[in-house]
Amino acid sequence: MIHDVPRDQWLYNDRGMKKWMGCFLSDHTQDMANKQQEEVPTHRLPEQDSKTIDQILQTSWKNSRQISLQINDDSYLNVYNINGIIIGANDDLVYLQSNKLMTIKVSDIRHAEIKERSNLI
Repeated sequence: MIHDVPRDQWLYNDRGMKKWMGCFLSDHTQDMANKQQEEVPTHRLPEQDSKTIDQILQTSWKNSRQISLQINDDSYLNVYNINGIIIGANDDLVYLQSNKLMTIKVSDIRHAEIKERSNLI
């Protein structure tokens, strides 16, 4: 049995779902911002040959230099960019440290470049 009190007899003004919007809004806004950032189209850089990519990967690994990689996705229709430092390699895989450790197949890399060091004082 549900006891439904008429609205004019309530002891306070219930704002309904409005009271939950403060909790929901910040999480939802952050999630939408992340999704919008992921959906930004990536400009395709010219595809490099494997020798050039290998030299750049070795330079990043030997000198602990920041690198920017453009990776083909599984269907080769889209590309995405990753920044980080090469911390190791094994056969056809490289290990890139950015905000998390990533394993990347060398054959999926379409473009690589060493990022310039910033002059922070």
